[in-house]
Amino acid sequence: MAINEEQRQLEIAAEVEELARTLAHSTRAVPHPIDSYRLLGELGATIDHLAQVIDQLGKWHSRTEDGTHYNGEDGDGTGSAHAAADELTTAANMLRLASSHVGRAHSHNGVVRWYQEPQES
Repeated sequence: MAINEEQRQLEIAAEVEELARTLAHSTRAVPHPIDSYRLLGELGATIDHLAQVIDQLGKWHSRTEDGTHYNGEDGDGTGSAHAAADELTTAANMLRLASSHVGRAHSHNGVVRWYQEPQES
């Protein structure tokens, strides 16, 4: 069940990063080939959730106001909250595209009769 944890956003983001890093180091091989189908399904859902997070952060950035949410900008004028919003919108769209590809890979994977354990050749 999803719950609203607004006060823990940074902590949750750090947990997601740590788990994603662990998974990245753990998927060089799949010890139980049959698990690959569910793994792709879980990853597709995760990408969908990340797309939602990025989209929501982009919308939040577009609603921020100088003097209310922040006190001006540093640097040479190359960045802004609204420029960040545009980049986040693009990133969310790219994540939705990635999710679509993972979903198609999941479908292709679903017709393979995977072994529970790799067989000796």
